[in-house]
Amino acid sequence: MNNLSLIFRILAIVAAVAAGALFYMGQGKLAEQKAAVEAAQKSTAIVQGELSAANERVAALESQLSSERNALSQAKRDLENTRSEMYTARQEVSRTQQQLIQARDKIENLENTAKRLRSELVEVEQSLADSNQATDEINVVNERVVNLEKRISELSAELEAARNTTITRQRTTTPSHLQSGDSTYSSGFAPTPAQPLPTVSIGPETTVQSISLKNGLIVLANTPEIQLSPGNQITLVQNMQALGKISVTQTNDDFIVANILPGAKARSLSPGSSIQLLR
Repeated sequence: MNNLSLIFRILAIVAAVAAGALFYMGQGKLAEQKAAVEAAQKSTAIVQGELSAANERVAALESQLSSERNALSQAKRDLENTRSEMYTARQEVSRTQQQLIQARDKIENLENTAKRLRSELVEVEQSLADSNQATDEINVVNERVVNLEKRISELSAELEAARNTTITRQRTTTPSHLQSGDSTYSSGFAPTPAQPLPTVSIGPETTVQSISLKNGLIVLANTPEIQLSPGNQITLVQNMQALGKISVTQTNDDFIVANILPGAKARSLSPGSSIQLLR
């Protein structure tokens, strides 16, 4: 029994020692566990802080990304609008260039028209001046024609008087017996033969080959006696009446082409009409 109690005592002592050892070992491990828990909590707090910061950065980045996407969409829309405006501007530029070309053509046409109108105005003024001069010359020609007709009448009267005087002299100076057919006497007086009426000539005569009053052109037959050259201005005379002036533009061996100047009375002329040319 004593051994048994001794064993129990030894076992109790051993158990106490083991319990003490276990207690001390448990206390050390608990402290380590506590330190590990505290370190883990600290790490968790740090991680949570970093996670929060990361979440904030992610949110900021998402917001920035959304803004960038919106800005990109707006930039695309602006780019499309700019392209559309550029296309419209190009069309406007092309249209403006075409209008500018058309305007330049119109300006050139207007300038050419203005030059032509100025030239025509100068020609009309010259024609009016020539017409006034031609009218004066026509009046002079008509006066000359009237004087010539008067002179022709006077010459005709003088010629008739001369014929009557010659007949009277022959009757009064020739004896009656010499007036019979059987006499051989000759008084030696020779009556003056009747002189033909002198032909009044104003200028060379020609014929109208073609005439266009609408275009103001006339074509005359050319002869060596006429001797006209481009630029000459002559008066047309028909039946001793001045018709007006023409201006020669072209000549050859057969024809004379001329412009009918304003004031000319050429309605009575037709192809085949005979006229005289007065320089």
